[in-house]
Amino acid sequence: MTRPLVLCLVNETWFFRSHFLPWARLARRAGFDVAVLASADGQAAVLADEGISLVPSLAARGGLVPRGLWRAAGQVRDMVADRQPVILHAFGLHGMAVAALARLRGVRPPLVVSVTGLGFVAANGRAVRLAGGLVANMLRMVLDGDATRWLTENPHDGPRMGLNRAAAAGRVTVLTGAGVDPEAFAVRALPARPPLRLILVARMVRSKGVDLAVAALTLARRAGVDATLTLVGDGDPANPRSYDDKELAAFAATPGIRVLGRRADVAELLADHHLFILPSRGGEGLPRALLEAAAAGRPAIVTDVPGCGDFVVDDATGFVVAPGDVAALADAIGRAAKADLAAMGLEARARVERSGTVGIVGGQVVATYRTLLAAEPARPVVT
Repeated sequence: MTRPLVLCLVNETWFFRSHFLPWARLARRAGFDVAVLASADGQAAVLADEGISLVPSLAARGGLVPRGLWRAAGQVRDMVADRQPVILHAFGLHGMAVAALARLRGVRPPLVVSVTGLGFVAANGRAVRLAGGLVANMLRMVLDGDATRWLTENPHDGPRMGLNRAAAAGRVTVLTGAGVDPEAFAVRALPARPPLRLILVARMVRSKGVDLAVAALTLARRAGVDATLTLVGDGDPANPRSYDDKELAAFAATPGIRVLGRRADVAELLADHHLFILPSRGGEGLPRALLEAAAAGRPAIVTDVPGCGDFVVDDATGFVVAPGDVAALADAIGRAAKADLAAMGLEARARVERSGTVGIVGGQVVATYRTLLAAEPARPVVT
């Protein structure tokens, strides 16, 4: 008997590997084959070792409208033409666009859509937000239907995309992000203080509010708080709002700031810090780095944007402040310097264990696949 195929439509292979590979592993154990259509970036061998095939996508990420989406939709048509049963799993706006165009090319298998935040279009100027919102709603109108299931990472993105009817029909599931493996982030004793050591792990793009964190740390230090900030992550050339080398150098030259670039030892770095900070400007689903910090028993300072403000409980697992408010961020740093961060961190860890492990989240995803297969009568996936 042919194993059902889950074809994942993702912008970049590293994103699939870092966030969703555990889901694919669980799906394979549950009897599904998994293939990925994404940019080729040297990760094919890694996925092949997991029994997952990678097809280099003809679509190139970048800007509001990536290039090559129509050709990528043709790749989808070719990949599923002789295969049944098939489930398409589209990740983010990029995957949604490829899936929508594939439908216009006659590809109509059951569909799972992971809304991983509204990204670049939600964290920038009003014109971009309006254009992005229009695009997102157009994609929703093309993709939604009885054989479509939506996975969101916070309770806000579904309504913002017009998924109220789908939610009422039970076709929307709110996940705790992509999930995290708590065994990879053991809770360790906090280092001695002062200084209060903050860490920000993210792509170095403006939507993450790195400049706000630097400004808040500077303001807190001027107010007498003995604190430092470590920045972990690299720039994103495909993102028009990535910090450039000059800006990153300015961050590194700021007193109390250490810039490390991209690192693979995030668990060790978290253990050496007291507190995670992410003053996001919006566009998040639920940042994986925030889940990792919580799993490591580190509370967080975040802004009250979708995802971040839903996961962190103010004064219980961290501190939540208004978006863009540097003074409020600095005040939160001062409050954190006097708080019982160990107790807050343990509560953050418990929050992950209740709903945010890869086992729990991946299990919800696999259950969604099974539900679609059970509900879908056998029929051609390409018309």
